[in-house]
Amino acid sequence: MTTGLLGSSAIVALGAIPGDVIWSYSVAGVVLAIGLAVLLLRDEWSRARGLDKLLLLGPPFYAAPLAAFGTEHFTQADAVASIVPAWIPGHHFWVYLVGVCFIAAAFSLVTRIQARLSASLLALTFFLFVVLMDIPGWVQDPKDRIALTLVLRQLCFSGGALALAASLSTQPRDGWAETAAKIARYFIAIPVLVYSVEQFMHGDQVPGVPLNRLTPDYVFGHGLWTYLTAVVYAVAGSLLLVGKKTRAAATWIGLTVLLIVLAVYVPIGVVDRASLSKGFNFLADTLMFCGAILLLANAMPREAPLRQPSASALQPGG
Repeated sequence: MTTGLLGSSAIVALGAIPGDVIWSYSVAGVVLAIGLAVLLLRDEWSRARGLDKLLLLGPPFYAAPLAAFGTEHFTQADAVASIVPAWIPGHHFWVYLVGVCFIAAAFSLVTRIQARLSASLLALTFFLFVVLMDIPGWVQDPKDRIALTLVLRQLCFSGGALALAASLSTQPRDGWAETAAKIARYFIAIPVLVYSVEQFMHGDQVPGVPLNRLTPDYVFGHGLWTYLTAVVYAVAGSLLLVGKKTRAAATWIGLTVLLIVLAVYVPIGVVDRASLSKGFNFLADTLMFCGAILLLANAMPREAPLRQPSASALQPGG
């Protein structure tokens, strides 16, 4: 009887979640599962050491939310069409086209089929979003910090895809890849530093991508996560900006954001599981931000190991 009650409760709970939310979770879950399966089947996970294992999660963490947002272009077509600039004709056509492209690109990234092409096109797409929609929206009210946050978030998404395209280069000394990785570093370092300042100023609001929402009381640690994130962003973001220990800096930022996803946004996603705008999108948005940073970390050069002095050099007169 207890089992029957639990099953009935689960059905009721699932039925209370709108179809558009279920679609977003389902598509994201499929892409994430495929991405993780590929890592295991290609034996990449077992061969990676230390924090390099974390960097392997960049593509699935980036692709799963991307696929979910592509799905929302169909389940929330009217809402998405409303933010397309008025001077662009055929709003719904572009909404559906971008939705298809996002879903296709997400599967491309996790299956490694034409992944470099997909990553390059994603980088261009998000950069066009910044130029055509986000910056004009922010310019209308430069004091709107949330509008600035969205500009910088899209720039990070562009930088993450650009970093992935650079890391997939097959040439040992590819000038384009080196330039792309450098641009991606700036696309992420600058937003991270701005986010650091915002989070120091608004410690009661959610961390990671500092959007306009108070951290819920049910989140363990509450404002501690926002200030911790601000400190990590300030230190590691500065290293990224000046080009010092870039791989380690991006890795620690990515690890910090992943902890935030688990400690802050998973609980939000559970409590507000029936809402895209209040639950799923906060979780997916921050996970994609995490993925973008991990993609950057993987594109950054490894630090050259310190050379150990030889035995002869340690001898007097050696």
